[in-house]
Amino acid sequence: MSNISAEFKDLVKKIPQIGIDYHLKSLCEKAVINLPLIKKSLKDISLPEEKKAESAIVISAGPSVHNTNAIQKIVDSGYQGTIIAIDGTYVRCLKAGLKPDYIITLDPHPTRVVRWFGDPDFEKNSENDDYFARQDLDVDFRKNSIKHNNENIELVNKFSAGAKVIIASCISETVANRLVEANFDGYWFNPMVDNPTNPESITRKMWNINKLPCMNTGGTVGTAAWVFAATRLKIPHIAVVGMDFGYPESTPIEKTQTYYELINHLGSKENIKSYFAASTFPLTGEKYYTDPTYYWYKQNFIDLLRKVDDVVTYNCSGAGTLIEEEVECMDLNNFLGMHKEEHCG
Repeated sequence: MSNISAEFKDLVKKIPQIGIDYHLKSLCEKAVINLPLIKKSLKDISLPEEKKAESAIVISAGPSVHNTNAIQKIVDSGYQGTIIAIDGTYVRCLKAGLKPDYIITLDPHPTRVVRWFGDPDFEKNSENDDYFARQDLDVDFRKNSIKHNNENIELVNKFSAGAKVIIASCISETVANRLVEANFDGYWFNPMVDNPTNPESITRKMWNINKLPCMNTGGTVGTAAWVFAATRLKIPHIAVVGMDFGYPESTPIEKTQTYYELINHLGSKENIKSYFAASTFPLTGEKYYTDPTYYWYKQNFIDLLRKVDDVVTYNCSGAGTLIEEEVECMDLNNFLGMHKEEHCG
């Protein structure tokens, strides 16, 4: 990305402190609230065996996971490796007939995240919040949201008993209660949000509360899923789908994920276009753009990739801005075919 403005770079530098200031109290408060629910941690996860130990696919929730029909391709291929779905793609997987080996949830938002598991208080939690209406790729859900939410509740209740979910200690009460209600098999961790060797750090304070293992998440649940696969499950070949870190060129900036937060930070819409940067996806030639928040998340992911040198990572999203040299861009069908050949030859 050679078209990054000075304003863009300056805001990216400020994001870590903005995040710490925003979460300073809430993360520890949620760790205290969730403490009675914690029965198991990441340390209790067994290592995968046979084909499950050889490769994994992380299913994130960027627009490409819908636009490329990625989940159905995985189902049709008969893929036998490990499947890790983030919370935002879990129901979509179930609807396609795919039961992930693991689900992971991270975001502490008090009302939005529970939607991914079917929200018992959907109407109240959706009131005066256009977060999903601005972005939701499922137009049918938007038109019949209450009906589909009720169907999602039934689907999760039917298939989630015993399903392994990896849970950050900072999740909201609404999500924690929903996971308990649906009888998920929960394994908890603390998100590493700052330097845990500092006794005054948020991470150290959370650890003092619950003594859970800490895991670097890079700030997003998709990156957390990759870290889990690479460092806890020790899987050497990991493909990611739906990990776009940006938007198709045709997406209005008003429909980007952190649009309102950006306006609030800047104080006006003046010169707002300088806070977005464009790039071209090499496999398709299609153009995408990113904002400072997604750019920062992507850089976090790349930094983590560099620290884990015994894992090969494949970007099989078919879209987006993750086109760094540390990641091999590959068509999802090629990854699935390569894996199949390895076990049939």
